[in-house]
Amino acid sequence: MLEHRIMEMIRNGNENVMISDKLHRWVLSLFDDSALSDLPDRVAQGIQTGFLVPQAVVKLWNVLPALLDAPFASAVSEDSREFAASLTAPYCGVNAGFEAASWLPDPASAQSLALIPLRPGPMQGTGQAFGLLVLASPDPQRFHSGMGTDFLERIGELASAALGRLQA
Repeated sequence: MLEHRIMEMIRNGNENVMISDKLHRWVLSLFDDSALSDLPDRVAQGIQTGFLVPQAVVKLWNVLPALLDAPFASAVSEDSREFAASLTAPYCGVNAGFEAASWLPDPASAQSLALIPLRPGPMQGTGQAFGLLVLASPDPQRFHSGMGTDFLERIGELASAALGRLQA
């Protein structure tokens, strides 16, 4: 029994190292010199590619005037903004008809979601949200209420730091 627990701890440690390496590569990709207007798409695509997430999208509000017509800055209701502001940690669970799921390329296939608020400062802070990162999977158990959110919180903090440059 003890040997089994040790092996499980080693496996968990190895998985965390692999996730940490993916996170590191994703962050490095955010330092690319591409146009700032491409940054939300690079955030989402990097997560999709690096973490094998089937769908990801970023929506921002209160962006620089030059970015108001960008797809990532359109059609976010006040309810969604308030919902994002109310999150003190990422929401992980079933797609219960959230407006944010409609922002995905294929909303009908989004069975589980991770909704990560974007805000200045650490996730535990109470700063006003300026966006939402939406991750989705057709697997209803991919994002579930019992999962740990440490890495999702870090992704939110890093995405917030990168995307904060687009704020008015």
